[in-house]
Amino acid sequence: MTDNNLQGIITQGGKVIVKDSTFNFGSSQQTSPPNIPNNLIRKGAVNFVGRENELANIHHQLQQSGKVAISAVAGMGGVGKTELATQYALKHEADYPGGICWLNGRESELAASIVQFYGLYIAQEILQELGGKLLNPQEQARWCWQHWQPSEGLVLVVFDDVTNLEHLQEIQPPANRFRVLITTRLRNLNPNFVREISLDVLPENKALELLTAFVGEKRIQREETAAKQLCQWLGYLPLGLELVGQYLAEDPDLSLAEMLERLEVQRLEDEALERRQATLSAAQLGVKAAFELSWRELGEKTQLVGALLSLFAPDVIPWQLVESTSELLNWAEADVNEAKKQLYKRHLIQRLEDKNACYQIHPLIREFLKGKLGKINTFTGTEELGVEFKQVFVAAIIAKVKEIPQAITLEFIASVQDTIPHLQEVAENLIDVVRDEDLIWVFVGLGKFYEGQGLYVLAEPWYVQCLSAIKTRLGEEHPYVATSLNNLALLYNSQGRYSEAEPLLLQALEMRKRLLGEEHPDVALIPI
Repeated sequence: MTDNNLQGIITQGGKVIVKDSTFNFGSSQQTSPPNIPNNLIRKGAVNFVGRENELANIHHQLQQSGKVAISAVAGMGGVGKTELATQYALKHEADYPGGICWLNGRESELAASIVQFYGLYIAQEILQELGGKLLNPQEQARWCWQHWQPSEGLVLVVFDDVTNLEHLQEIQPPANRFRVLITTRLRNLNPNFVREISLDVLPENKALELLTAFVGEKRIQREETAAKQLCQWLGYLPLGLELVGQYLAEDPDLSLAEMLERLEVQRLEDEALERRQATLSAAQLGVKAAFELSWRELGEKTQLVGALLSLFAPDVIPWQLVESTSELLNWAEADVNEAKKQLYKRHLIQRLEDKNACYQIHPLIREFLKGKLGKINTFTGTEELGVEFKQVFVAAIIAKVKEIPQAITLEFIASVQDTIPHLQEVAENLIDVVRDEDLIWVFVGLGKFYEGQGLYVLAEPWYVQCLSAIKTRLGEEHPYVATSLNNLALLYNSQGRYSEAEPLLLQALEMRKRLLGEEHPDVALIPI
């Protein structure tokens, strides 16, 4: 794509053109505004046992009146926090007629996530300023809570995997109708802010019940002692039991005692190779050993696909993005599809039933996969793939961004919604492998996604970061600096911030004249 085409897309300011008030998010049709906002997309695990008391406790606490009910499910990775929250939301969906709002608690800008949810699922115009003062994301988030639609009925808000409670306190819902459920690895939480439900490992009988669901009752009865030892060795962690249970289900002739022996050998090998394993708990080391055994059962091409998946953000992964990346790597479509089947069969990826061809990876499994990325060689066995994978992954994401039309519609916003977390992953963690000529697209894609929805407060940081990144890498006198100035000016213009927009536009115009010449077509693109 030429620079002229780039300018033609980037410099088009203005309003969103809505061709049709009906648009699709995920797999269900919604109308604007929707009756009940709900972005819950997981159906939950089929084999879910041992958490009945916790489910009842969560519901009891969240149904208490007189204050905002905030319950925290705390526990280490692999214990099943997200699954418990998912099961609760699914079981009690009817108890929240005001909607269900599921947010990624790892996000540094939780306020931005709330504003984005409101814009996408409630689809009403969000207040930009009050009394002549522009609202910041925290103020806009509070406005969203206050103007929630529908206006009546309890609302369940889930903040999954919160890493900083202080950020959460700044933007928590103020009204009693909002009931907040938090999952976090943090312990000893402030009792003045949250009522903590500590989620520990499964009791032995429930761990046996979960293992039985995978391998069958007769098999457990034949080797009851070995089954109990296996559960104990895995630290009674649901994730480890699922991995081992699936492994055993695939090999009905493998005894439970032999499985335990394999796990012990694998963990000894891991500890000998990687002393940093001390950062994991004994139970998580058991999960890693189970992962390693499952990993060894995968074919070489499936291992490559698994390592590639670790580059995606810990969010919804549209399989189309995986296919686009694999095409750039010249992988056969049949091999990629077979890899998907094998990874799914081994419980290394989870399929989202309510999202067409979309998957997720457990955070702990993603962590293990990232460790594989730098170790796998190509089919020739001579070249490390880590950098190559990153470069190709980035190229595939940017290719999606380059599909941005000049007039952004709600249909387009829906089509790229699940790509945005991965584009943000590129901006935050993979920017060093982005080619110079593509650098601007990373930030333009994020900025345009939010600007196209009228979410100017969310768009501005990306345009500002774009200007800084371009100057740092390409220098103060690069044409993309003028483009970045122009983008930021047009955003301010859309907000009525004319005194801030004008000097940026003039600076961009002067720079283009100086760098490209006064007769260059791009000079005419600068509005005055």
